[in-house]
Amino acid sequence: MQQYTIITEDGLQLSALYGCPIDGAIGTVLLSAATGIKKEYYLPFSYYLIQQGYNVLLYDYRGIGGSADPDLRHSKARLHEWGVYDMNAALNFLVKEKGLTEITWLGHSMGAQLVGFIHEPHHLKKVIALNAALGYYGYFPMKKRMKIWFLWYVVAPILTTMYGYAPMKKIGWGENLPTGILMEWRSWCTNKYYFRILLRKRLQTDSFENFKVPINVVYCADDYIANDFTATAFMQFYPAAPKLIQKLMTREFTQEEVGHTGIFRKKFSHCLWDILLNIIEAPVPSHV
Repeated sequence: MQQYTIITEDGLQLSALYGCPIDGAIGTVLLSAATGIKKEYYLPFSYYLIQQGYNVLLYDYRGIGGSADPDLRHSKARLHEWGVYDMNAALNFLVKEKGLTEITWLGHSMGAQLVGFIHEPHHLKKVIALNAALGYYGYFPMKKRMKIWFLWYVVAPILTTMYGYAPMKKIGWGENLPTGILMEWRSWCTNKYYFRILLRKRLQTDSFENFKVPINVVYCADDYIANDFTATAFMQFYPAAPKLIQKLMTREFTQEEVGHTGIFRKKFSHCLWDILLNIIEAPVPSHV
């Protein structure tokens, strides 16, 4: 995969990787990451997709990986800007720089949740929302709620005050984040309406309600974040989009924990990646 720099509408530079098959492509996949995960995490799966005949684009949101400021304490980034600016810049790169359309948007968690901000969704063939969910912690299993409550109400305020950014690596929650991103994420996850208030009152956008690209919702059975309730409930943000909801029974294929992020690990290449490929190649959902 080759390195590229993508420029956002508000002038930020995003680090990206783009790869394509030697003998021509049968399709294009834009892989949009989960919160706190940099693009390199998805490289093994991206190489697999390229071998199957797909163009693939990976990119880091502002504040993450190669798109982060050298000193996160100076970052003014906010989480919603990943959708408003960064996702649009990634899609524009494929459309305008590479001349591509009919793109499959493979969004992992937050990478699918914010796709309603896309300005030109007609370039998308479909969205695969992998482990995307309504992230209010009160909808998680009881055993996990106290842990997440402690993160949002105790750990997050203390760490951001001490360091001037969120040192998430220290607590095993992915990449370090700018304070503004973490605290906006916190405000969503501690509200049972998630980021609906942001959309209606602050941004005053109806783009989510008018989003009509077919969405294939896929969530792993052992993911406590995207569970039977939250994965379905989040689709209320996209009332006009045709939807297909699939629960991936991971225990039928592996006895190891897959959870929220594990499906992209190379150790699952022999048992789960072909399933994801089948989902990418499946017909688009046709019913709202």
